[in-house]
Amino acid sequence: MLGHVTRDELRVYVPWQPLFVEAYVPDESAIAAIKANADGVTVLLIVATWCPDSKREVPRFFAIMDGAGISESQLTMVGVDRSKKDAEGLAEKWGITRVPTFVFLRNGQEVGRVVERTPPGATLEAEIARLLAPKRQELRRQAGGGLPPAW
Repeated sequence: MLGHVTRDELRVYVPWQPLFVEAYVPDESAIAAIKANADGVTVLLIVATWCPDSKREVPRFFAIMDGAGISESQLTMVGVDRSKKDAEGLAEKWGITRVPTFVFLRNGQEVGRVVERTPPGATLEAEIARLLAPKRQELRRQAGGGLPPAW
């Protein structure tokens, strides 16, 4: 699937249907932290339907979205080919080299991203909560937005 993709399109895409059978249950404390700090957040998700990491992380992200109250209108999901390209050039514009990449934005400015997979021992929801944490955002502002995404 290439270009703009919806959650419903992924759900009915035959190779991905089994991925939605087993429900992911995200950590409640991380969900509460995301919910508390998600005001004004939008997400650009670059995904590849052929990618094993996308197949693992994207269904988990949908469960996190649901729990944290992040609406479909806050998500732009774009499918790329094996060269990480899409027709609109969004992957190139945002410097995407691995998939999936979750880019979190507030007021159009990137506040952080999760690339491909979470660090060992971490969960996707814990990484998102960390990215959206007010203290981290204040440090990013003080540094002129220059903190690396993995901070």
